[in-house]
Amino acid sequence: MIQTNPAALSQPEVAYQWMKSYIAALPRDEETFLNEAVLAQSTGTSRTPVREALLRLEAEGFVKRIPHKGAYVPPISDPDVRAILQARSVVEKWAVSSMESLDGQIDALQALIDQQRDAKSDPARFIELDTEFHTLMVRAGGNSILADFYASLRQRQLRIGVRAVTRGTDRAGDVLREHQLIVDAMRSRSVEATHQAIDAHLGSTRQAVIGY
Repeated sequence: MIQTNPAALSQPEVAYQWMKSYIAALPRDEETFLNEAVLAQSTGTSRTPVREALLRLEAEGFVKRIPHKGAYVPPISDPDVRAILQARSVVEKWAVSSMESLDGQIDALQALIDQQRDAKSDPARFIELDTEFHTLMVRAGGNSILADFYASLRQRQLRIGVRAVTRGTDRAGDVLREHQLIVDAMRSRSVEATHQAIDAHLGSTRQAVIGY
């Protein structure tokens, strides 16, 4: 679960953080319905904060609310995984095609790697930081349309990523090494090397999730 201080959060925020971590840890190839009453009990809140949190999660693409059934979390199939990673490759490589746009972000990307290293024991937090790392690269490209499209993949990236780092191998260690190779390639100002590092990272993610 993502580590938070419940005493410092509002009830809707407590519910939101709990549910986002819960959804991220669900088996990505299974569909799930979330019940408001069960969520209220699980989050230690009431139904009103749960409903507010669900509205926020729906706006972010984590759930789809279906009348009389609850909040639906769709499955992510193997073809979905491949398609998502292909889309990410296109967007991320475009974003780093201009090295000048990344000059002010390299130190921030390195800081995110350092934060990820400290979060290795918390898969949900680790993948949150993973998403921040890649999102920062995309935003640096300066195309708001592509950045919005990339953001729409957020919930699926979280579920794919958490699945990858909780399968018994040292995927988290691999991710840290692969992220470092991406940043090192950026520092060398080589677009080709950065593209290769991005594709190697996404390829190993695909291998970790679906095995091919």
